[in-house]
Parts: sequence; C-alpha cells; structure tokens
Amino acid sequence: MTGRIAIRAALAAAVVALAAGSVALAQGGKIAPADKVFSYLENFLKVPAQERSRTRVAFALSRDGKPAAGLKATLVEAGGARTPLPINAEGRFERLPTLAQLQGGAKVEFDAPADAKFGSTLIIEPVLKPAAEYDVAELKAVVESTNGVIGKAAGPMAMLAPKMTGLSFPGAGGGVVVGADGKTQTLPLSPSKAPIFRLSDFKGASRVRLSATPSQVRFVQSKK
Repeated sequence: MTGRIAIRAALAAAVVALAAGSVALAQGGKIAPADKVFSYLENFLKVPAQERSRTRVAFALSRDGKPAAGLKATLVEAGGARTPLPINAEGRFERLPTLAQLQGGAKVEFDAPADAKFGSTLIIEPVLKPAAEYDVAELKAVVESTNGVIGKAAGPMAMLAPKMTGLSFPGAGGGVVVGADGKTQTLPLSPSKAPIFRLSDFKGASRVRLSATPSQVRFVQSKK
C-alpha cells in the first residue's frame, strides 16, 4: 500500500491507534465532539514533541465519498471560545485542535444540515522536504522515528499497529539507489508510477537519486 496512510476502522478499535480511518460523525446533528472528528490526534500529541518532529498528521473530511471542500467548520471550546477550522479544496483541515482543546471537551460545529454525515480520515505523513536526492540515513531515520511514534501512541496495542516500511516519491518519474560502492539499482514503481524506496529492499544503500524532484513524499506501509 502506497500513498497517504489511511486505515479504515471503527471508533472502538483502539488497536489502530494513530492509523485511524473513516468514521461516522455527528449522526443526527451538525455538532460533533472534537476527539471524534480528530480521532487519535490526542494520542499523537501526547508523544513528546521532539520524538514526533519527523512525523506529522493531517485530517481530511469527506461527504458522500468525496472531499468536503468548502465546508465551514468551527472549533467550539467548553468556555465558549470559537476558532475557525479552514478546510481546503482536498477536504483537509488546515488547522488542528491543540491537546488542551481536545482534553477540554471541545466540539466541532459544521455549517451543514442537522442530518449531514461526514467521514474523517487521519493521514500520517513524513516531515521531509521534496528533493531530487536523499541520504538514505535520513530516510531511515524518518521511517524508524515514525514507527516509534505510532508504537508509543498505540500503547499496549503497539504490536497490532501498522508499520511503515519505506517511502514513495510521486511525480519523480523514476530513480535509482546508489550503494556504498557506487553501483546503482533502479527503484521499483508503484501502480501510479511513483518511485518506491523500501528499507529492506536496499540494505547498504547510501543515496536515493530521483529523476526529478517529487511533488511530495509519502509513506509506504506494505508491499501490497
């Protein structure tokens, strides 16, 4: 599986921890608890900031299977404070609640009919600037750090949490891995033609050299 990591699961399935997927929101109403809209964000934010510096999370809202672009949402805190939560053209929230707001019982108010239903998907992404060439040690650090964050956030269910195995580079066209001896190996491509670098496939590699700067960098979770 390549691309953004978004694993579908029921709200009660704690084993998915940080890799949560679509969940039903605000059944029968247009207001939902923030900790349900942003499921597992609290788990992530409880991990020390220095440990999650190589990983970020995002949330995308969908409606009828499509991005909920243009929908207006507002975070309403228990004390009445209101904070706009902009949603971009991809349905992604451009601002997320803080740990204090989540723990304080904040709710999300949607500018939508009372019977509207949405899905919220958590996306786990690497903090890695798109570039035409990477040091493998840096890529390894990002992947291993993220697995550590997921495991810590999952707590006692860490053994069942998903594991990132590498990275993909959409828009790069192609690429090679350079070994310590200078020899190169071609990177495999995903079905969408993004070069993929899996740590276990290129042991001893020193550099990843791409044909072009990718549009973004994504995690690879498995070979499926």
